[in-house]
Amino acid sequence: MSEEYNPLRKRQRAEDTPDFQRRVSAASLSAIINPDPPETLAPSLGASPLFQPRQGSPPVDIRSLSLSRMEQNVFGPRPAEDIVRIVADFMYTHLKGRTGSIEIEGKLGRLVDKRSGLRINLPVGCETVYTDDKNIRFESNMTVQQHAMFNKLLNQRVDETRRPEFRGSRIEYKHTKEIDHFYRVDGTRLRVTTDKESGQVLAVITKTKIADLNIFSPRTKLDIRITINEESTVERPDMDANKPILVRHKDRLSYKQDLWSFDLTQVVSPEHELGPVNPYAIGPPKTSPAVTTHELELEVAQPDVWLAEREKVAQNKPNNFHEITHTFLGNLRALAKRAI
Repeated sequence: MSEEYNPLRKRQRAEDTPDFQRRVSAASLSAIINPDPPETLAPSLGASPLFQPRQGSPPVDIRSLSLSRMEQNVFGPRPAEDIVRIVADFMYTHLKGRTGSIEIEGKLGRLVDKRSGLRINLPVGCETVYTDDKNIRFESNMTVQQHAMFNKLLNQRVDETRRPEFRGSRIEYKHTKEIDHFYRVDGTRLRVTTDKESGQVLAVITKTKIADLNIFSPRTKLDIRITINEESTVERPDMDANKPILVRHKDRLSYKQDLWSFDLTQVVSPEHELGPVNPYAIGPPKTSPAVTTHELELEVAQPDVWLAEREKVAQNKPNNFHEITHTFLGNLRALAKRAI
């Protein structure tokens, strides 16, 4: 039998109940349900014994109920949301046997039909995991207005978390400008990242795709793609002997909180030649025009933490795997809902 992630392995403690649930009183519940309650309770439903109170048992007055003692459901623990469970299963499956060289990202963009070039339109009313990706592509791009709006919102959150009365995790801000040069050496695609100001080489890596998961969000302007890649450090190629196949200038604002890095990036890809130059061709070589995109990605800044929690699940130990998954997806959903 294949190994399966079970979010119920971790017993929920009473103190894990959200504060807002513990603070709601029975009186406020009654006011919400019935602002002007009648003096007498509603009559019983019909003459069937099914609807009659048991002999000797006093009728239940909803005004005496306490939300802190109310059962989550008739069978016990509250079931996980389907979409959270699917994402948790996805992460659990594809993180098996992986190491700290893993890159986990959630991207905001649009799921586009390859045939029409338009955003897909499904007959659903809420977030849906899209499993058939043969005829779609994900465009990790947004409008300049959306980009500016997210920049404003995240800057506001930085200011809010720096206030003396704030008791949560602070957000750290960083602005970087880098250049990616992509090379193809012996059939392998390499990326050399340098600091734009100093020219210092920051990283030389290859990236291998492990899996991705697409989420269509009909109630928001942007969809979600979750990706898992494996990054390997390699030797720097001879940049004089090898011509880059692609160059990207990245102007990035990174907002880090807890395990997460919210990366807001403007990417400029200058005009470049398409493929190797044919010396016998007539006329100038074919080129790709300059392209500017605006991206927002949520990267897991400490993937080793998630990997360690996954191992605890596999060993049937208390863990926070489901909580990390829920927070990761929750951040992506919160961002998508704020897109204009």
